[in-house]
Amino acid sequence: MGKTTNDAVTARETARKRLLALNADRAARDARIEAAAAKVITTAGKLTDATAAADSARAEARTAFEAALTRIDATRAAAVGKAEPAVAAGLVELTAEKLSPADVAALTDLPVTEVKRLLKSAPAASSAPATAAAVLPVAVDSVRADAAALAG
Repeated sequence: MGKTTNDAVTARETARKRLLALNADRAARDARIEAAAAKVITTAGKLTDATAAADSARAEARTAFEAALTRIDATRAAAVGKAEPAVAAGLVELTAEKLSPADVAALTDLPVTEVKRLLKSAPAASSAPATAAAVLPVAVDSVRADAAALAG
């Protein structure tokens, strides 16, 4: 009977040691899981912050881009508003010499549709500014010669 009791005590002690080892492994595993989860949560927070900062920077850049486009469009409109009347006056001078819009377009490298549009927006030939000749410095004789060469 002593041997059976001794074997039972030894078995219980072995089971207790294994349970303690198993519990120690579980505690170590739980600590590793907790540390990994904390790392993921911290990193995810940093990712969220970085994403928000990038989105904010993108919105600021888009706003700056739109403002720049608005300034560029206004500058372009002002430049076109100043240049078109002078170009139109020059076109009126050319058409006053009995050149067709197609001939004027060929001489000026402007599309025919643009020549017609500018002629419609131009003031009458009598009110054309005297400086229109400076806009398109082409002598009347050379215009006629060029028109004849194009026609022929």
